[in-house]
Amino acid sequence: MKQVADLIDWPACAKIAGKTVRNVQYWGQDSSPATPPIATALAFDVAFQKAGGEGAPFRDAYVFQFKEVMTGQDACRRALAEAIAEVARESGDALAASIEITQTNASPLSTLRASAEVGQLLAAANRLARRLVPFHTAGVLPVARETGGLQ
Repeated sequence: MKQVADLIDWPACAKIAGKTVRNVQYWGQDSSPATPPIATALAFDVAFQKAGGEGAPFRDAYVFQFKEVMTGQDACRRALAEAIAEVARESGDALAASIEITQTNASPLSTLRASAEVGQLLAAANRLARRLVPFHTAGVLPVARETGGLQ
């Protein structure tokens, strides 16, 4: 916002937005959670370019934010793929150890090993279940942050 106002001034920005100068300045504060509506941001970018500015500050900001979100989601998908692979490995180990105890020459140690492998499978499955939470359609990003899904 400040980049646009530096070029076309705060009163012109207020006129474009149909807001007071103070309201528009508030949008430009780093600590402000408020932002102009998309249509107003577009109008600011047009006015910025008409005044000789290079680029489109609001478009650039939205593109940056979009890329950040997508990078986080990609990381979440990679973590999910790793969790799926871990469950597959642990499942194979648990099945192999369990099949081993069905053999006539199985020892009590084989049963303990199978129990341990099943325990590792269950732990991996629980980690996988937690990784799935961010992919629920409602509230994907907030849930992902709370569950560590955007690590």
